[in-house]
Amino acid sequence: MTASGEQEARPDERHSGAQKVYFACFTEPITMSPEEMHPFLEDHKAWLKNMEALGAVFLGGPFLDDNFRYSGAGLIVLRARSFAEARSLADADPFHANGIRKYRLVPWQVNEGSVALRATLSSLQFTID
Repeated sequence: MTASGEQEARPDERHSGAQKVYFACFTEPITMSPEEMHPFLEDHKAWLKNMEALGAVFLGGPFLDDNFRYSGAGLIVLRARSFAEARSLADADPFHANGIRKYRLVPWQVNEGSVALRATLSSLQFTID
């Protein structure tokens, strides 16, 4: 079965490290400017928050241009057991479901990297480096 089916996502074992498979969802506007997309933004944010709470979103956010301003495109890294499940999650994003944005899914194997979390309890501050 091809990656577009129900086959369970699994790492390419020829590589070492974490060997964790996620799905990179590259998303971009179809025809609307950021201003025209604004009325749909709250539904998109609510969907992201819900997917994050369910554990389906690993990371997400917009791409920036050379001046560090929103460029229109973005990335959502999804946790899914198969390509079909990742596609179902991406299809449910209100931006995609309403034809405002298009996306491209790519299986992504994480092997290297680090994440540092710091919690300062007295001020309830959390940082990620």
